Amino acid sequence: GSEMCIRDRNVRLLVIISLLLISLGTVAQNASNESKFVDRLVAELNVGVGTKCHGVSPLELSANLGYCFIPRMYAFVHAGGLYGLSDDNHGQTYSKSCVLGGGLGYTLYQVDNVGVDLRGTVSSSIGDADWKHVVYDAALIFHVGGKLKMNLGLGFRHINSRTAGVGNYNGFYGTIGFGI
Repeated sequence: GSEMCIRDRNVRLLVIISLLLISLGTVAQNASNESKFVDRLVAELNVGVGTKCHGVSPLELSANLGYCFIPRMYAFVHAGGLYGLSDDNHGQTYSKSCVLGGGLGYTLYQVDNVGVDLRGTVSSSIGDADWKHVVYDAALIFHVGGKLKMNLGLGFRHINSRTAGVGNYNGFYGTIGFGI
C-alpha cells in the first residue's frame, strides 16, 4: 500500500530529475551563446552506500540542484530516499525515509575537465518515515567530464536517529553519479 506509493513517488522524482538533467545538458551543449544561468547550474543524480554501523548499512538515491553564486562556491538543495539495510537473524530488512535538505560546496581544484569539491550537506527525514533522522555529511567529490560529468565521492556521515530502537550512525560512505 503506502510502501508502493512512496517507492513509486521516489522513482517518479528521480525520472523527472533525470530528464531535467538531460534536457539542461542538451541545451547547454547546443547553445552557441550559453547563458550564465546554465553555466552556473549544479544538478546531479547520485547513488551512495555507507559502511555498516550498529548492524545498519545506509543506501541512498539522491538528487542535488544548486547554483554557483561565486566562482568556486555553490549552494544546493538535496532530496532523495535513504534506506537503512540491516541484518535481522539472517534475514534482510530495511527501513526507509525520504530526505530533504541542503548544503554548500567549494571547488578546491579545477583544471580542464577534472575537479575536486569539498561539500557539506544536512538533510532530515520528512513525511511518514520508518527511520526518522537528521543526516550530516562531509565529502570530497571528484568529477571528470565536460558539460556532463561523472562524479565519485568519499566522505563521512553522521545520522542522528530519532527512531526508538535505532541507534545513531557514524561511518564512511561513497557515492557515484552524474551531473552537469
